[in-house]
Amino acid sequence: MDVGSVYGSYYETAKSYMGLRKEEKQAGFAEKVTDKSQVSPEDMTFEEYKAYFNEKMNSLYTHPSQRNRNDIIDITDAAYKRMQTDPEYEKKILDALAKNKAVNFGNYIPQISYMHIDDTYEKCYGYTQGMKENDGYSGSSSAKGTDAGRQKKARQKELLEEYLEKRAQAKKQQLEMLNKKIAKMELERSRQTQSWNSERQMAKASNAYDANIMMEAELVKNITKTMEISNNQSYYINPNTRQFTSNVKNTAIKDREVFNGSMQNLLNPIEDLV
Repeated sequence: MDVGSVYGSYYETAKSYMGLRKEEKQAGFAEKVTDKSQVSPEDMTFEEYKAYFNEKMNSLYTHPSQRNRNDIIDITDAAYKRMQTDPEYEKKILDALAKNKAVNFGNYIPQISYMHIDDTYEKCYGYTQGMKENDGYSGSSSAKGTDAGRQKKARQKELLEEYLEKRAQAKKQQLEMLNKKIAKMELERSRQTQSWNSERQMAKASNAYDANIMMEAELVKNITKTMEISNNQSYYINPNTRQFTSNVKNTAIKDREVFNGSMQNLLNPIEDLV
C-alpha cells in the first residue's frame, strides 16, 4: 500500500474527527450562550468565555461606512479574566467598542484602526493610521447632510479664527499708534519745558541788564548834575542813599553787610547771569 495514501487517509480521518469534535463543542457552547439562565460567565471555562465575549463583540452594530475598515482589536488574557468576573468592566468595554463601531467615517476611512484592551481601563488605548477613500460607500442622505454640517462648522471655525486674527492685528496697531502719540506728547512737553526755561533765563538776564543800565544812567545823571554845581564847593556820594551830599561825614557806610549785598546784586556782570 502506498505510504502517502495511508497517511493521507489517516490525515483526512483525523481532520474529520477533529472537525466533528469542534462542531460539537461549538454547538454545546452555543446552547449554553443561548440559555443564559443556565450558565453564567463565571461558570464557563476561560476558552468558553473568550468565545462568548467575542460573539457579543461581533454582534455589535457597525456603521456601514466601517465595512471596509481594517479593524484590529487586541484583547489580553488579563482583560478576558477580569471581564469574566467583573460584569461592570465587561459592560464598560462593550460600550466603548459599540461607540467606536457606530462612528460614521463618511467617504474616507482610516487605513488601519488598532485598539488594545487590558485588565484596567487606564491601560486601554487605540489609534488610527492613514486615510483612504471609502470605496463602495456612497452614504445616505443623512450622511451627506452630516458631511454638509461638518463642512459648515469647519467654515465657521475658519471665519472665526480669521476674525480673531484680524482683531488681534487691529488691537496691536492701535497700541502702536497710542505709544507713538504718547512719545510725541512727551517730546513736545520736554521741548516746551526747555523753551520755557530758556525764556525764563533770558528774561532774568534782560532784567539784570536793564537794572545795570538804569544804575549807570543814574550815576551819569548825578555826575552831570555835579558838574553844573559851583566849582568852589565839594560834593560827595552818600553810599547809603546813592545821592550827592556836601557833608563828608555822610560818606560813612552805616551797615557794611547790607551795602555789600546791594552793591553785589546791582553790579554783577551780565554774562554771569546768563
